Amino acid sequence: MAELQKDPITRGDFLGFGVMGAIMGTLLTIPPVVYLLGPVIDVDVRGRSNVAQGWQEVGPVAEVPEDEPKVFTVEFPIDQLYGDPQIQRQFPETPRSQKKFTIKNAIWLSWKAPILKQGRQGSTGDELGRPRKPEFLSRKSSGFTPEEIREVERSINVLSNSCAHLGCPVRWIQREGEGEFLCPCHGGIYDINGGWVGGPPPRGMFRYTKFEVRENGRLYVQHEFDVKPGIPGLTTTQPYVI
Repeated sequence: MAELQKDPITRGDFLGFGVMGAIMGTLLTIPPVVYLLGPVIDVDVRGRSNVAQGWQEVGPVAEVPEDEPKVFTVEFPIDQLYGDPQIQRQFPETPRSQKKFTIKNAIWLSWKAPILKQGRQGSTGDELGRPRKPEFLSRKSSGFTPEEIREVERSINVLSNSCAHLGCPVRWIQREGEGEFLCPCHGGIYDINGGWVGGPPPRGMFRYTKFEVRENGRLYVQHEFDVKPGIPGLTTTQPYVI
């Protein structure tokens, strides 16, 4: 009779080999997963943006009515995070390296309405007065002085079209002389300042934090927003590009 194996594998050894195999499998899986999810990690975790940070023209501020907002479409140049910038710089003459990409953003401009009574998020919106458009804009649309530029910049709202809930594009609804921004997807409501009025959004509309008015009477923006510290994925979410 054949001699039995003198050192049979124990249950502990078997489990140990199983755990080791699982660890090795995980280690071998991480590199391809990181490679595939790299662009997502860059944008959502590291906070990188593929939208160029240069100034982009929005439009003439004199065209914005006093009592309702006006929407403008802006095309921002983008760099593809899914590509490899180093390779593109190394081979600048290839068609892929030379191709330029842009992405459209809808931007709302409105004149600020004074807040008469501060509301509370999740409860009631702000009580507002009438919006105030600088008076000199009825006489001129360009050739602004430095003082006039500062007045416009203090008086204007520059708002993203992306609802702060799940990113649907908002629209302005006018009813019986009263208006509001409305998200058609889940019923988010905002006032003319972009402040929260009702519905599921956790905050007011996203504001562009870098904008300037120039002597030619036009407003320019960079692709940066007032994202506040808070709950990741909720209050810290960047607006969608729409």
